[in-house]
Amino acid sequence: MNFFNHMIRKKWFQLIITLLLAIALFVYVNGTIGGSFSNNRRERQRQLITTQTTYINVPVNLDVNENRYYISGVPQTIRVQITGPSGLITAAQNSSTIRATVDLSHPRIGSQRVPISITGLSNSLIRKTDPSSLTVNVSRRVTKMVPVQATYSRDNIANRYLVSGFRVSRRYVRVAGPSDLIRVVDHVSASLPVPANTRNSISQNVSLRAIDRNGSVVSVEIDPDNIQATLDITSELASQNSSGQSTKIVSLSPRFTGSRSVSNYNITLSSSTIQITGSRDSLNRIDSIPVNIDLSQVGASGGVIDADLSLPRGVSQMTPRSVEVSVSAKSSNSSSSGE
Repeated sequence: MNFFNHMIRKKWFQLIITLLLAIALFVYVNGTIGGSFSNNRRERQRQLITTQTTYINVPVNLDVNENRYYISGVPQTIRVQITGPSGLITAAQNSSTIRATVDLSHPRIGSQRVPISITGLSNSLIRKTDPSSLTVNVSRRVTKMVPVQATYSRDNIANRYLVSGFRVSRRYVRVAGPSDLIRVVDHVSASLPVPANTRNSISQNVSLRAIDRNGSVVSVEIDPDNIQATLDITSELASQNSSGQSTKIVSLSPRFTGSRSVSNYNITLSSSTIQITGSRDSLNRIDSIPVNIDLSQVGASGGVIDADLSLPRGVSQMTPRSVEVSVSAKSSNSSSSGE
C-alpha cells in the first residue's frame, strides 16, 4: 500500500495513467460513432442496391411558338413508369424539376404524332412513358376584334320602375385561337344577372362568352374575359325638380337608314328608355324619342354604332345623351322568321 501511494506521487506515473485513460476514451467514442456511421452507410447502400418500380405523374411542357400556333390534344400531365434503386426512386418522387417535353418548335399544320422526351430524371433510372407519343393538332393562331352584345332580364325589374340606361365598359374585345374556330365567332355575349323585384341600379363584372351566328358557344380565348356592366334603374313616375321642371321616362324608337336591310340583322339598344327633363306641357306631348341608326356604318356581320340623341323642343335635358346600338347578322334560319 505504501508502494502504491509512493508511485501515485510520481509525476511520470500520473502522466502514464492520464495517457491510458485518454486512449481508452478515444477507443470508446470512435467505436460508438464509427458504428453509427457504418450503420448509416450500410442503410444507404441497401437503398441504392434495392430495385423498385413505381409511377409518377409528370407535367407536359410544350416547346412551341404560342404566338403563331394553337395546339390541341396535349394533356396537362403524363404517367411515367420508373425503375431503379429505391433511393433514386424516392428522390424522383420528391423532385419538382422533372418534365415531359413535346418538341413542336417546327410544326406542320394539321394532325401529327410527336414523341415525348423526359428531362430531370437520373440516368440510372429506367423510364417508360404512358403514352410514349402524342397525337396533336396544330392550327395557325389568329385573332380578331368582335363586338360585345350585353343583355339583361327586364322581367325582374320591379313594377313602376324602368331602365334609364344600360352600358358596358368595352364595346369590342379580342378573341384568339385556331383559325377554324375564330372564323365562326360572330360576337361575345355578356349577360348581367338582375335579381327579382329590382329597384336599384346594378353595376358588376360579367363574364364573356364567344358566340357564333347560330347562338352556340365557341371555345376560344377572350381578352379581356370579363367586363363591367351597369344597369340604371329609375322610377317611372314623373317628379318635380327645384327649378319647376318635370322629368319623365320615355321609350326609344329606332329609325333605320342606309343601304342594308334591317330584316337581316338583330338590333339591340344599350337602353330602351330615356329620362327627359322639361316643362310639364312639353313632356306631356312626348311619348318616345327617335334613334337614328345608319346600317351602312356596319359590315355584313354587324357591329356597334354610337347613336347620338337630339333634344326635342321643350326638353332641356336627356339622360343618357347617346346609346350604343349592337347590330349582328341573323343566321340563315332566323332571318326567314323576321324580327
